[in-house]
Amino acid sequence: MSNMEMNSPRAKEYAAFFRKCLPFAVRSEKEIERILGGGIFAVEERLDDGRLTGLAAVSGETIYLLCVDEGYRGQGIGSRLLARAERHIRESGHVRAVLGVGESYLMPGVPTSVRPYDEILSGEKLYPELNDGAVRFFEKRGYVHGWNKCNCFDMRSDLDAADLPYSVGDTVGGILYRWAGPDDIGGIVECTDDAWEDFTVYYRDPKRYAADSEERVLIALDGDTVVGTLIVSEGSEEAGTGSVGCTTVRHSHQGRHIGVNMTIAGNRYLRDIGLRRGFLGYTYSGLDRMYGYAGYNICCYYFIGEKTL
Repeated sequence: MSNMEMNSPRAKEYAAFFRKCLPFAVRSEKEIERILGGGIFAVEERLDDGRLTGLAAVSGETIYLLCVDEGYRGQGIGSRLLARAERHIRESGHVRAVLGVGESYLMPGVPTSVRPYDEILSGEKLYPELNDGAVRFFEKRGYVHGWNKCNCFDMRSDLDAADLPYSVGDTVGGILYRWAGPDDIGGIVECTDDAWEDFTVYYRDPKRYAADSEERVLIALDGDTVVGTLIVSEGSEEAGTGSVGCTTVRHSHQGRHIGVNMTIAGNRYLRDIGLRRGFLGYTYSGLDRMYGYAGYNICCYYFIGEKTL
Protein backbone atom coordinates (compact mmCIF):
# COMPACT_ATOMS: atom_id res chain seq x y z
CA MET A 1 0.00 0.00 0.00
CA SER A 2 1.25 3.47 -0.76
CA ASN A 3 0.17 6.92 0.29
CA MET A 4 1.04 9.93 -1.85
CA GLU A 5 -0.05 13.15 -3.48
CA MET A 6 -1.63 12.58 -6.86
CA ASN A 7 0.22 14.12 -9.77
CA SER A 8 -0.35 14.48 -13.50
CA PRO A 9 1.72 11.46 -14.64
CA ARG A 10 -0.60 9.25 -12.60
CA ALA A 11 -3.81 11.01 -13.66
CA LYS A 12 -4.41 8.86 -16.74
CA GLU A 13 -3.79 5.64 -14.83
CA TYR A 14 -6.17 6.69 -12.07
CA ALA A 15 -8.79 7.83 -14.59
CA ALA A 16 -8.60 4.50 -16.44
CA PHE A 17 -9.01 2.64 -13.14
CA PHE A 18 -12.04 4.78 -12.27
CA ARG A 19 -13.59 3.93 -15.65
CA LYS A 20 -12.84 0.23 -15.21
CA CYS A 21 -14.51 0.09 -11.80
CA LEU A 22 -17.41 2.44 -12.58
CA PRO A 23 -18.06 2.17 -16.33
CA PHE A 24 -21.50 3.80 -16.16
CA ALA A 25 -20.24 7.06 -14.59
CA VAL A 26 -21.04 10.08 -16.77
CA ARG A 27 -18.10 12.45 -16.43
CA SER A 28 -15.79 13.81 -19.10
CA GLU A 29 -12.28 12.36 -19.35
CA LYS A 30 -10.90 15.87 -19.04
CA GLU A 31 -12.73 16.44 -15.75
CA ILE A 32 -11.80 13.04 -14.33
CA GLU A 33 -8.12 13.61 -15.10
CA ARG A 34 -8.26 17.16 -13.75
CA ILE A 35 -9.63 15.96 -10.42
CA LEU A 36 -7.40 12.91 -10.11
CA GLY A 37 -4.36 14.83 -11.29
CA GLY A 38 -4.76 17.70 -8.84
CA GLY A 39 -3.81 18.19 -5.20
CA ILE A 40 -5.68 15.14 -3.96
CA PHE A 41 -4.38 12.68 -1.37
CA ALA A 42 -4.28 9.08 -2.63
CA VAL A 43 -4.11 5.67 -1.03
CA GLU A 44 -3.22 2.81 -3.37
CA GLU A 45 -3.09 -0.97 -3.35
CA ARG A 46 -0.91 -2.60 -6.02
CA LEU A 47 0.28 -6.08 -6.92
CA ASP A 48 3.97 -6.93 -6.90
CA ASP A 49 4.06 -6.26 -10.64
CA GLY A 50 2.78 -2.72 -10.05
CA ARG A 51 -0.78 -3.30 -11.21
CA LEU A 52 -3.32 -1.07 -9.42
CA THR A 53 -6.01 -3.06 -7.58
CA GLY A 54 -7.49 -0.46 -5.24
CA LEU A 55 -7.61 3.33 -4.97
CA ALA A 56 -8.96 5.94 -2.57
CA ALA A 57 -8.86 9.66 -3.41
CA VAL A 58 -9.35 12.27 -0.68
CA SER A 59 -9.64 16.05 -0.59
CA GLY A 60 -10.34 17.82 2.70
CA GLU A 61 -13.07 15.87 4.48
CA THR A 62 -14.32 14.31 1.24
CA ILE A 63 -13.57 10.85 -0.12
CA TYR A 64 -14.02 11.43 -3.85
CA LEU A 65 -13.38 7.83 -4.76
CA LEU A 66 -12.88 4.44 -3.15
CA CYS A 67 -12.89 1.49 -5.52
CA VAL A 68 -11.37 -1.97 -5.84
CA ASP A 69 -10.82 -3.92 -9.06
CA GLU A 70 -13.63 -6.49 -9.35
CA GLY A 71 -11.31 -9.49 -9.32
CA TYR A 72 -9.77 -8.44 -5.99
CA ARG A 73 -12.87 -7.59 -3.99
CA GLY A 74 -13.66 -9.41 -0.74
CA GLN A 75 -10.00 -9.54 0.31
CA GLY A 76 -9.96 -6.62 2.74
CA ILE A 77 -8.54 -4.09 0.27
CA GLY A 78 -11.50 -1.72 0.56
CA SER A 79 -11.37 -1.81 4.36
CA ARG A 80 -7.67 -0.94 4.35
CA LEU A 81 -8.16 1.89 1.87
CA LEU A 82 -11.02 3.36 3.90
CA ALA A 83 -9.11 3.16 7.18
CA ARG A 84 -6.13 5.01 5.67
CA ALA A 85 -8.41 7.60 4.05
CA GLU A 86 -10.27 8.28 7.31
CA ARG A 87 -6.99 8.52 9.25
CA HIS A 88 -5.74 11.15 6.80
CA ILE A 89 -8.98 13.12 7.15
CA ARG A 90 -8.70 13.06 10.97
CA GLU A 91 -5.02 14.03 10.89
CA SER A 92 -5.93 16.97 8.62
CA GLY A 93 -8.19 18.33 11.38
CA HIS A 94 -11.61 17.28 10.12
CA VAL A 95 -14.27 15.71 12.34
CA ARG A 96 -16.31 13.93 9.69
CA ALA A 97 -15.88 12.08 6.41
CA VAL A 98 -18.15 12.68 3.42
CA LEU A 99 -18.52 10.40 0.40
CA GLY A 100 -18.73 12.08 -2.99
CA VAL A 101 -18.87 15.85 -3.18
CA GLY A 102 -16.37 18.39 -1.92
CA GLU A 103 -15.06 21.29 -3.98
CA SER A 104 -15.69 19.05 -6.97
CA TYR A 105 -16.83 15.46 -7.49
CA LEU A 106 -16.44 12.37 -9.64
CA MET A 107 -19.85 11.02 -8.62
CA PRO A 108 -22.31 12.65 -6.18
CA GLY A 109 -22.08 9.73 -3.78
CA VAL A 110 -21.92 5.94 -3.70
CA PRO A 111 -23.82 4.52 -6.71
CA THR A 112 -26.55 2.06 -5.78
CA SER A 113 -29.59 0.23 -7.13
CA VAL A 114 -31.63 0.92 -3.98
CA ARG A 115 -33.23 4.19 -2.87
CA PRO A 116 -31.39 5.28 0.31
CA TYR A 117 -34.55 7.12 1.42
CA ASP A 118 -37.72 5.04 1.02
CA GLU A 119 -40.21 6.95 -1.12
CA ILE A 120 -42.20 6.61 -4.32
CA LEU A 121 -40.46 8.18 -7.33
CA SER A 122 -41.09 8.28 -11.07
CA GLY A 123 -39.97 5.65 -13.59
CA GLU A 124 -36.69 3.77 -13.25
CA LYS A 125 -34.41 2.29 -15.91
CA LEU A 126 -31.40 1.48 -13.75
CA TYR A 127 -27.97 0.59 -15.09
CA PRO A 128 -27.70 -3.23 -15.10
CA GLU A 129 -24.26 -3.07 -13.42
CA LEU A 130 -25.70 -1.51 -10.26
CA ASN A 131 -26.16 -3.30 -6.96
CA ASP A 132 -26.22 -2.27 -3.29
CA GLY A 133 -22.97 -3.91 -2.19
CA ALA A 134 -20.93 -0.72 -1.84
CA VAL A 135 -23.61 0.94 0.29
CA ARG A 136 -23.72 -2.06 2.63
CA PHE A 137 -19.90 -1.85 2.89
CA PHE A 138 -20.05 1.77 4.06
CA GLU A 139 -23.08 1.30 6.33
CA LYS A 140 -21.26 -1.49 8.19
CA ARG A 141 -18.48 1.02 8.84
CA GLY A 142 -20.72 3.72 10.32
CA TYR A 143 -21.82 5.79 7.33
CA VAL A 144 -25.39 7.09 7.05
CA HIS A 145 -27.31 8.76 4.22
CA GLY A 146 -26.85 12.49 4.79
CA TRP A 147 -29.80 13.78 2.78
CA ASN A 148 -32.76 13.84 5.17
CA LYS A 149 -36.00 12.62 3.56
CA CYS A 150 -34.57 12.96 0.06
CA ASN A 151 -32.87 10.87 -2.63
CA CYS A 152 -30.09 11.82 -5.02
CA PHE A 153 -30.00 10.29 -8.50
CA ASP A 154 -29.09 10.59 -12.18
CA MET A 155 -31.64 10.39 -14.99
CA ARG A 156 -31.48 9.45 -18.68
CA SER A 157 -33.68 9.93 -21.73
CA ASP A 158 -33.81 8.23 -25.12
CA LEU A 159 -34.17 11.37 -27.22
CA ASP A 160 -35.28 9.46 -30.31
CA ALA A 161 -38.23 7.96 -28.45
CA ALA A 162 -39.16 11.03 -26.38
CA ASP A 163 -42.22 13.15 -27.10
CA LEU A 164 -40.69 16.62 -27.62
CA PRO A 165 -43.40 18.92 -29.04
CA TYR A 166 -41.72 22.26 -28.27
CA SER A 167 -38.61 23.90 -29.73
CA VAL A 168 -36.37 26.76 -28.69
CA GLY A 169 -38.14 29.90 -29.91
CA ASP A 170 -41.67 28.62 -29.22
CA THR A 171 -44.23 30.40 -27.06
CA VAL A 172 -46.30 28.05 -24.89
CA GLY A 173 -49.07 29.30 -22.61
CA GLY A 174 -47.86 32.87 -23.00
CA ILE A 175 -44.26 32.02 -22.04
CA LEU A 176 -41.46 32.43 -24.60
CA TYR A 177 -38.58 29.94 -24.55
CA ARG A 178 -35.39 31.23 -26.18
CA TRP A 179 -31.62 31.28 -25.89
CA ALA A 180 -30.20 33.91 -23.57
CA GLY A 181 -27.61 36.51 -24.50
CA PRO A 182 -25.23 38.62 -22.40
CA ASP A 183 -27.89 41.33 -21.98
CA ASP A 184 -30.13 38.83 -20.16
CA ILE A 185 -27.71 38.04 -17.34
CA GLY A 186 -29.18 40.61 -14.93
CA GLY A 187 -32.69 39.19 -15.26
CA ILE A 188 -31.38 35.64 -15.12
CA VAL A 189 -29.58 36.28 -11.83
CA GLU A 190 -32.76 37.80 -10.38
CA CYS A 191 -34.62 34.63 -11.36
CA THR A 192 -32.03 32.20 -10.00
CA ASP A 193 -31.62 34.18 -6.77
CA ASP A 194 -35.37 33.91 -6.26
CA ALA A 195 -35.64 30.22 -7.18
CA TRP A 196 -32.38 28.56 -6.09
CA GLU A 197 -29.56 30.91 -5.16
CA ASP A 198 -26.93 28.16 -5.16
CA PHE A 199 -27.26 27.94 -8.96
CA THR A 200 -26.63 31.65 -9.58
CA VAL A 201 -22.86 31.22 -9.84
CA TYR A 202 -23.27 28.90 -12.84
CA TYR A 203 -25.32 31.49 -14.70
CA ARG A 204 -22.75 34.27 -14.27
CA ASP A 205 -20.24 32.58 -16.60
CA PRO A 206 -20.13 34.77 -19.75
CA LYS A 207 -18.94 31.86 -21.93
CA ARG A 208 -22.41 30.31 -21.64
CA TYR A 209 -23.95 33.22 -23.53
CA ALA A 210 -21.93 32.94 -26.74
CA ALA A 211 -23.96 31.72 -29.74
CA ASP A 212 -21.30 29.13 -30.64
CA SER A 213 -20.89 27.77 -27.09
CA GLU A 214 -21.42 24.06 -26.49
CA GLU A 215 -23.04 24.95 -23.16
CA ARG A 216 -25.81 27.53 -23.44
CA VAL A 217 -28.51 29.10 -21.28
CA LEU A 218 -32.16 28.66 -22.22
CA ILE A 219 -34.62 31.03 -20.58
CA ALA A 220 -38.38 31.32 -20.15
CA LEU A 221 -39.81 34.83 -20.50
CA ASP A 222 -43.13 36.20 -19.28
CA GLY A 223 -43.11 39.47 -21.16
CA ASP A 224 -39.73 40.98 -20.32
CA THR A 225 -39.30 39.05 -17.07
CA VAL A 226 -37.07 35.98 -16.88
CA VAL A 227 -39.15 33.36 -15.06
CA GLY A 228 -37.13 30.22 -15.80
CA THR A 229 -33.57 29.15 -16.64
CA LEU A 230 -31.88 25.99 -17.89
CA ILE A 231 -28.30 25.12 -18.90
CA VAL A 232 -28.15 22.97 -22.06
CA SER A 233 -24.89 21.14 -22.83
CA GLU A 234 -23.93 19.49 -26.12
CA GLY A 235 -22.18 16.23 -25.25
CA SER A 236 -19.65 17.72 -22.84
CA GLU A 237 -19.69 14.70 -20.50
CA GLU A 238 -20.24 11.67 -22.77
CA ALA A 239 -20.10 11.13 -26.55
CA GLY A 240 -23.52 11.21 -28.18
CA THR A 241 -25.14 12.46 -24.98
CA GLY A 242 -26.38 15.96 -24.24
CA SER A 243 -27.42 17.21 -20.85
CA VAL A 244 -29.69 19.76 -19.22
CA GLY A 245 -29.55 20.98 -15.66
CA CYS A 246 -29.48 23.77 -13.08
CA THR A 247 -33.20 24.27 -13.68
CA THR A 248 -34.81 27.23 -11.91
CA VAL A 249 -38.32 28.70 -12.01
CA ARG A 250 -39.40 31.83 -10.13
CA HIS A 251 -41.63 31.06 -7.17
CA SER A 252 -44.36 33.23 -8.69
CA HIS A 253 -44.46 31.00 -11.80
CA GLN A 254 -44.01 27.53 -10.34
CA GLY A 255 -46.71 24.96 -11.06
CA ARG A 256 -47.14 26.07 -14.69
CA HIS A 257 -44.93 23.38 -16.33
CA ILE A 258 -42.29 25.98 -17.19
CA GLY A 259 -39.47 23.70 -16.01
CA VAL A 260 -40.93 20.82 -18.03
CA ASN A 261 -41.30 22.96 -21.15
CA MET A 262 -37.76 24.29 -20.88
CA THR A 263 -36.49 20.72 -20.59
CA ILE A 264 -38.54 19.63 -23.60
CA ALA A 265 -37.26 22.53 -25.72
CA GLY A 266 -33.67 21.90 -24.61
CA ASN A 267 -33.93 18.19 -25.40
CA ARG A 268 -35.53 18.93 -28.77
CA TYR A 269 -32.51 21.08 -29.59
CA LEU A 270 -30.11 18.30 -28.53
CA ARG A 271 -31.97 15.80 -30.69
CA ASP A 272 -32.06 18.19 -33.65
CA ILE A 273 -28.26 18.54 -33.61
CA GLY A 274 -27.90 14.75 -33.74
CA LEU A 275 -27.55 13.62 -30.13
CA ARG A 276 -29.35 10.43 -29.20
CA ARG A 277 -29.36 10.49 -25.40
CA GLY A 278 -30.17 13.02 -22.72
CA PHE A 279 -28.61 12.99 -19.26
CA LEU A 280 -29.40 14.71 -15.95
CA GLY A 281 -26.79 14.34 -13.25
CA TYR A 282 -26.90 14.92 -9.50
CA THR A 283 -30.59 15.74 -9.14
CA TYR A 284 -32.99 14.99 -6.32
CA SER A 285 -36.45 13.99 -5.10
CA GLY A 286 -39.23 16.24 -6.39
CA LEU A 287 -37.58 16.87 -9.74
CA ASP A 288 -38.04 13.27 -10.87
CA ARG A 289 -41.68 14.00 -11.76
CA MET A 290 -40.89 17.20 -13.66
CA TYR A 291 -38.11 15.58 -15.70
CA GLY A 292 -40.23 12.45 -16.08
CA TYR A 293 -42.78 14.50 -18.01
CA ALA A 294 -39.96 15.34 -20.43
CA GLY A 295 -39.06 11.67 -21.00
CA TYR A 296 -36.41 11.02 -18.32
CA ASN A 297 -36.06 7.93 -16.12
CA ILE A 298 -33.93 7.40 -13.01
CA CYS A 299 -30.82 5.41 -13.97
CA CYS A 300 -28.71 5.49 -10.78
CA TYR A 301 -29.27 6.30 -7.11
CA TYR A 302 -26.59 7.70 -4.80
CA PHE A 303 -25.95 7.06 -1.13
CA ILE A 304 -24.79 10.44 0.22
CA GLY A 305 -22.68 8.92 2.98
CA GLU A 306 -21.46 10.81 6.04
CA LYS A 307 -19.69 9.66 9.19
CA THR A 308 -18.50 11.43 12.34
CA LEU A 309 -14.89 10.43 12.95
